Amino acid sequence: MSASSRPPGHAGTSGAVLAYDLETIAPPMPDGSFPPWPTHVPVAAGFAEARLRGGEWAFDIAALVVSGDTQEADLILEADRRMAAAQVVTSYNGRGFDALVLRLAAQRNRLWNLKAIADHAAANRFGGEHADLVDLYSSHGRKVSLAAIAEQIGVPVKTDIAGGDVAALWERGEVERIRRYVAEDAVATLILWFAWTASRAANETLVTRPMAALARHLERTPNLGHLSGFVDCALMRWCRPRALHADIAAALDRVTAKLGREEDERAFAAA
Repeated sequence: MSASSRPPGHAGTSGAVLAYDLETIAPPMPDGSFPPWPTHVPVAAGFAEARLRGGEWAFDIAALVVSGDTQEADLILEADRRMAAAQVVTSYNGRGFDALVLRLAAQRNRLWNLKAIADHAAANRFGGEHADLVDLYSSHGRKVSLAAIAEQIGVPVKTDIAGGDVAALWERGEVERIRRYVAEDAVATLILWFAWTASRAANETLVTRPMAALARHLERTPNLGHLSGFVDCALMRWCRPRALHADIAAALDRVTAKLGREEDERAFAAA
């Protein structure tokens, strides 16, 4: 199945799901309104990848900030590389903003061969090319904020700063706070993808098991300590015991199946 023909929220049995978030700066508007997207310059990108292999989830969480040796072109190239490697790319309003900013920034940097960014920027709102949660959660109706959805299901976001603070932090050179913020939004987006997928499939294990695996990953990765709020959030507290029950049931099923095969082999040998 090609990436463009997969339904949103489907990663198969061994695919990677990439949630990403972009932070930008733009000249302020005289009337205080949100600046048009072509005026925005990307300064940070957060990536939260979940990969299912052999029934086990693995994670790769990273963030880039344009600063020092990291240039805008580096951020754009990394976004394209990660998008190209994923079976599912999900975002919160990425199709309508983040991907458009990345595509224009790529042109500004004379980067013409970035197929993944081009595809996601051109994704049909009603198609399956890009799993944009702002549309999926609203069923393509009135858009609401990431924070509004996250709050309702018990996922922490904007715990330190908000998007409107990025420009001031950028001016002051507070790169680490921006890095932590964009990573937090990427992880929150990934969690909302798990939640939406479980709800759409009417299968709670599609949120409980990856969430429990995410908690274990965060707990054993020292440099992700700033994301510890996800480990103790309301949704995680609900997921972890249910994931344990699901894991035990799956282990029992595997043992039962193995014993059945062995019994069949003994019966065949004795015949």
